[in-house]
Amino acid sequence: MKKARLARNRNAVAPNVRGMPNLMNRLRPALEPLVGGVFLLLWINAEVGRFHEVGFYLVLSAYAIAIGAARALPWVSLAILFFVPVVEFIGLLERPDSTTWPIAGASIIVAFIIALNARPLIKWVGLAVVLAQALFVGFLLVYAGDWIGWTGGAGVIVDESSRTSYAIFLSVIGAVLCGTAWTAGFAISVSARRRQQQEILSQTEAELTVAGYELRSVTERTGIAQEVHDVLAHSLAVVIAVADGARFIRESKPETTDEALREIANTARSALLDLRSLIEGLRDDTANRPQPGIADLPALTDRLSAAGMTVETEVFGRPHPLTASQELVVYRIVQESLTNALKHSGARPSAVVGFDWQGSGLALSVTSTGDHPQADLGEGQAPHYGVQGMKDRAHLAGGWLTAGLDDGADPAYLVTAYIPTAALPETVTEENPDSASAPHEVAA
Repeated sequence: MKKARLARNRNAVAPNVRGMPNLMNRLRPALEPLVGGVFLLLWINAEVGRFHEVGFYLVLSAYAIAIGAARALPWVSLAILFFVPVVEFIGLLERPDSTTWPIAGASIIVAFIIALNARPLIKWVGLAVVLAQALFVGFLLVYAGDWIGWTGGAGVIVDESSRTSYAIFLSVIGAVLCGTAWTAGFAISVSARRRQQQEILSQTEAELTVAGYELRSVTERTGIAQEVHDVLAHSLAVVIAVADGARFIRESKPETTDEALREIANTARSALLDLRSLIEGLRDDTANRPQPGIADLPALTDRLSAAGMTVETEVFGRPHPLTASQELVVYRIVQESLTNALKHSGARPSAVVGFDWQGSGLALSVTSTGDHPQADLGEGQAPHYGVQGMKDRAHLAGGWLTAGLDDGADPAYLVTAYIPTAALPETVTEENPDSASAPHEVAA
């Protein structure tokens, strides 16, 4: 439900999020050329009626091109800003006069555009170029132009130090304006990048949320499949073994037929109850269905004994407490191991189940023998069933499990597992050892 609602919400906002940006992205490349064209037309209109040589229009066009190409061709724009003042200073192009000198302010626009759109390296090179251009223009206006005369100092004799001071002053003003424009563009660029990263992060979080629901669903289905496998594989193996045994000996011992049918019915009824409780738990997530534990192992071995399998249980040491989930893991490991032995060890299967409590956890072993060696069930199995399922259960319980053919003299299949014991409550002391709940005893 949450996943569907999340998908609907994401699809509902998609037109608002994607429609307008797509239109803006199509129109975006035309913005700077449009600004350059407007710059050119405004200056041509402003200078109508004044006589200018061709060099002025070349300079004006160069600055307009620098603005229009600032986003698509930043290196071209920076080259224009750098070389135009130098060429003007040399005298190859018309130098600025009292009305045309502000066209050099195109560098302010270029600085903003480059800081807003260019790559980091070009941004910093652009800052250096516009600052150098401000320096060139400041000295150009004082030494190659007549800035002092334009500002009311006509006819006044100015010494060299004063001219240099004027040039430096104009250079600083130009540098401040260009630096301010560059800083504004850079700040907007950083803000836009952070906003874009936040959108990507939000989208990624939404996708991870959906993936989390899907993973949880897959995990639940895998757990259900494992439970169904454990219940049905064991029960059906017992039913098949009892039915085959009764069919083979009904001629010589017909009285065993009733006993076999009774065992088949009991096994099927037990499997039906397990499956029913599993299905009820699926319909109600809050259902606290009982799970088998170590105390249920004697009933398990009795059913297998009735199916013709010899099962012995050996217990070493005093049992320690296990959590309910760990007891379920032990039960399922023993169930799966004995079921595999019943199915794969021939006509006279036998198994020894060992519980060693003498260490810091439970060392569990199931050794099975029969008419012929049991195949290595660890190979070729589905990833979540059989031996692999037992390994997964042991790992989730904090332990480990190995399974394979024993290299001893007698061919046998050995399953070995280790489950760490649960920590004893802190209230248990040597003076009051009975204050802890006693663990389940395993019947030998």
